[in-house]
Order: sequence, then structure tokens, then C-alpha cells
Amino acid sequence: MKTFKPIIPDALSGDTLLLTGGSGYVGRHLVKALVLEGISPVLIGRPNHKPVAPEGTRVLRWNDPSDLAEGIQSLPSPVMLNIAGHFVSRHEPSDVSDLVDGNVSFPLAIFEACALTGIDRIINIGTSWEYGDDGTPEPANLYAALKASNARLLEHYARQSPLRAINVKLNDTYGGDDTRAKLMPLLKAAWLEGHEMRLRAPAQSINLLHITDVIEGLLAAAAETGRRSSSATVPEAFLLARETTNIGTIVAHLQDGIAPTLKASFDEPKRSASDLRAVWDAAPRLASWQSRVSLENGLRDYFGDVS
Repeated sequence: MKTFKPIIPDALSGDTLLLTGGSGYVGRHLVKALVLEGISPVLIGRPNHKPVAPEGTRVLRWNDPSDLAEGIQSLPSPVMLNIAGHFVSRHEPSDVSDLVDGNVSFPLAIFEACALTGIDRIINIGTSWEYGDDGTPEPANLYAALKASNARLLEHYARQSPLRAINVKLNDTYGGDDTRAKLMPLLKAAWLEGHEMRLRAPAQSINLLHITDVIEGLLAAAAETGRRSSSATVPEAFLLARETTNIGTIVAHLQDGIAPTLKASFDEPKRSASDLRAVWDAAPRLASWQSRVSLENGLRDYFGDVS
């Protein structure tokens, strides 16, 4: 985050932010933003693991949900942000165990600890890939199916004891220190290393949300739980940028000036997107948040920060 500084909602002052997934892409940027503002988040790793505690953070170590509940029961005004997940786009049989553990077993233990402790403010992170283009539940892969499953688990807990919770869905995120094997990091690596990036189809829709907006959206959702009444249902809110475009347009724009030496080719030259996955434009949004980093500024920030 070279140019954009996330804005932390004043409504979160006095709250204790509990984070899972603090070492992942979104988590580590969120932790950095909080620490820079003098906020000390409490990091929760997986059972029996010993996560590294960056300066300015605290870590809770635990073995089972009751153990975790004991560790968090005395924290003032706790808000749980369950960011952790295990992502595999196209799984192999050997991936199944890790996918289930990271996207179902771990969040289930977190929700159980919250239930034991009485924590009712929960932000649970999922993916837009849980849905088809028209909003029909239609997971695109096993990762998305398991993320959808843990959202249903949270709803189960809300029916047992009403919660102030939100299932937040992310789409295409980028920016900051992004080294994942996903489109934008791969394009940036191809540009820096001078090799050609081979892509499928230029018409593939994409909605890119800069990491600064991701952080602000998650914190806005956390603040919103403090204003909500407890409910037996858990609403969904999608964090989407204002502009939806396609991969071909992104590549052409980069080549026009931001990354003029970028080499990219497409396996399928078609421009029609009728058989390609689109973005659910009518997805429910978070009322208290809008993205503020334009695609142009976000791309310049991400491709310009080569340090």
C-alpha cells in the first residue's frame, strides 16, 4: 500500500479486533493498517499452531474451542473477523483434506468458541464464487462450495442464539504485497521478468478491488455489526469495486502506458462473454461502504510499486 492509507472507522475505537488468517494476503495487510493506527489486533492461528506475532499484535494459542473461549472471554467488546481460508482453484485429490480443514473445520471451531464465549459480532469472509452470474447459489469450485458451507454453519449458530454477524463476500482483490498465483500478481511478474503471459479469453469479466478498499470494507462491516440488532439470520454483503471490466481491457490499458512492455496473448480471441463467468452486478452490498480507489489509480499504485 504505497499510496493509499486505509481509513479506520471511529466506531471501532474501544473494540477488540480478533483476526484469523493474519498471515494471509488480506490478513497481513489488515494487520499492518491497524498497527500503523496504534490498534493492537488479537491474532488467532489454527489449533496447535504458533503463528508469528508481528510487532504491535497479540496472539492467542489454543487447542480446542473451549480453550480458545477461555482465552478471549475477558477481552473488552470483542469483534471476530474470520478471514482465514485455504484457496485452491482447481483441486487435486491431495488438496481435499487441507481445503476441508481450512474452510470448514477451522471456522467451525471459531464459531463454537464464539458461541461458548457469547461473542455475537462476527464478520465471516467468503467468496463471490459461491454464486452464479444471476445470484443463484452455484459454487464454481470446491473451495467456493466449502466457503458457502461455513457461511451456512454461521447461520446455524445464529438460529441457536441470535448474532450481529455478516457474511462478507470478496471477488477479485489485488494490490499491496500480492504474491498469490492469481491474475494481477502473474501479470506484474510477467511484466517485470519480461516473459509472455498466456491468458484464456479477453472477454472474461473481472471486478478488481484494491486491497485498501478491501480493508476499509471489512472494517466498515465490523463497525456495522455494532449498530445491528441481534438476529437469527446472517445477511450477506459483497465487496465490489464500482467498475466491472474484462481481462482484455485490463491488459490493453496496462500496455498503453502503465506497463508498456507487458507481453500477453490469449488462447481464445473471442470477445463474447456469453459462455464465460460474469460478475453478479445485483449482489447485495454493504450499506456503509463504497470503494474509493479507482481502477486507474489502483493499477498505477500496484504496478508502480516495484520495490
